[in-house]
Amino acid sequence: MSDILSREEIDALIESYKLAGGFEEGGKSSRTAVRVYDFTRPDRFSKEHLRALNSIHNRHCSSVAGGLAAILRVEVQAELLALEQLTYREYCSTVPEPTLFAEANLEPLASVAIFEFSPALVGACVDLLAGAPRVSDVPISRITDVDKALFRPIIDMVLRKYSEAWASSIVFQPKVSALFTESTTRQVLLPNEPVLVSSFEVTILEQSGMMSVCLPASAVESVLPSLETGKPSLSQRHKCEINELVKKPLEDVELECRAILGRTELPLNEVMNLEVGDLIRLPVKADRPVELWVDDVPTFAGVLGRSGNTLAVRISQILKS
Repeated sequence: MSDILSREEIDALIESYKLAGGFEEGGKSSRTAVRVYDFTRPDRFSKEHLRALNSIHNRHCSSVAGGLAAILRVEVQAELLALEQLTYREYCSTVPEPTLFAEANLEPLASVAIFEFSPALVGACVDLLAGAPRVSDVPISRITDVDKALFRPIIDMVLRKYSEAWASSIVFQPKVSALFTESTTRQVLLPNEPVLVSSFEVTILEQSGMMSVCLPASAVESVLPSLETGKPSLSQRHKCEINELVKKPLEDVELECRAILGRTELPLNEVMNLEVGDLIRLPVKADRPVELWVDDVPTFAGVLGRSGNTLAVRISQILKS
């Protein structure tokens, strides 16, 4: 038998293989094994990481609403609309212009981060900060230097709340590097660099505006282990060290302590006629516990006594109130 197949034998072999469904099975296995991967938009975060990041940004959203309400003295509501993985080019294309960008340094989390505030949000805050009784229905068409100066306390508050939201994973001190109104004039990141974008809707009275935070994805990757469930935070030891450093200088601070023996009321004329040696009766028994005040706060209850030749109070109870 010849080892070389003729053309007719090859065609017959292929035809029989088709009838057996060989090519169809091969096609299915190929489609199952291959997954399309877009290198321009890489997915760097798992579902578990996204849930943790979503929780962090929800905390930031709630604290920003509370901070704005405290500063503006009006009702404020905020909602996290989306947490997306984009490229920096895509992020810039979704943001309308003009808008206010705050470039911030979040070391050691990220050397560069972008906080964006829409003109409607800036205008509403500026109106109330300037003393207006209500928010204007007409959004501002251009953000001026005066608007930036008035809005700066709001930016500082938002950055401070952002650091507090991340405090369980990493400790950083945010600092504003620059303020600008057009993304095309300042390319702080590469166009194809992956970023994590959180978008918020903020409602002040009846005026709604948008706010977003753009964070390089590479910066978040460094703290991903601390975001996983059940793993201790990488910054907890550093945070404890900072607390100890803050606590140590306070240990030598002197506080005034006063023992309140009792209280009574006297008419003004009797008070004016008091002299040295006069006795004032107190409506309490001698063996009743006295209050010990630390500065102006009732802190302990104690029993009067002596320590050698010195009058003293022995603490018997801690006052929870």
